[in-house]
Amino acid sequence: MTMKNPLVVLVVGASSGIGKATASLLFDRGLRVYGAARSAPKAHDGFTFLPIDVRDSGSVRGCVSRVLTEAGRIDVLVNCAGVAVGGPVEEMLEEEIMDQLQTNLLGTMRMCRTVLPGMRKQGSGLIINVGSMAGLMGLPFQSIYSASKYGIEGFSESLQMEVNDFGIRIVVVDPGDISTEITAHRKVSAGSGADSPYREGLQQAMHSQARSEKHGWKVERLARLIGRIVRSKSPRFRYTPGPLIERITPAARRVVPDRLFLRVLSGFYGLRKGEPRARS
Repeated sequence: MTMKNPLVVLVVGASSGIGKATASLLFDRGLRVYGAARSAPKAHDGFTFLPIDVRDSGSVRGCVSRVLTEAGRIDVLVNCAGVAVGGPVEEMLEEEIMDQLQTNLLGTMRMCRTVLPGMRKQGSGLIINVGSMAGLMGLPFQSIYSASKYGIEGFSESLQMEVNDFGIRIVVVDPGDISTEITAHRKVSAGSGADSPYREGLQQAMHSQARSEKHGWKVERLARLIGRIVRSKSPRFRYTPGPLIERITPAARRVVPDRLFLRVLSGFYGLRKGEPRARS
């Protein structure tokens, strides 16, 4: 489209982190950008903010309907909304499990389902689902978060095959360690108390992950990648941005024996190495 008729982009999860950086960058490049989130960003960066709760189908429909009413179309959807709660799966509270699945996975599904009719009718569209390296390999004490991100992978692959004949492209971006607010805001399950048998391993894993994220990619760099994907006439289906070691690790797990891979990954997160103890 020309600058007189710029692409209409809806970025979900635009209050902070990857979503906010992406919405701001695309707006600066002349696109018509709507940024949606549960809470408004602290600083307004030019894009049009819309309230949304991706856990609620009515809220999703209302948000998409407003964009269609004002702009007439949605050319690009970027799904960035996400929450993370760390902790052992045994101690995770039911509501903590459901909130992560409702936001990260089902929220992504709701957004896609709601924009697809318009994209199908116009014969074009691009949906970018922001996954995670945690969707390509499980992370210790991030089991529910990993499950939600694994779900995005399978969902996106299936969706691409379903909508291919209608000119709609699906892209998954699986970043590794990214320096965002999610590190400071990541919660530990309220079900894990001081007497938890998992306490030592949990603390080691959370500390290791926070350290890696602190030195990870800046959100602005990831936003620039998403900007290139939006401009691309033929984007790849999957992108795994990050340092070389993070890009090759998912591929390595396909050739490295599973127990060895899990042992090495456990060591990276400061957990005890070795085989599980034999049952008595």
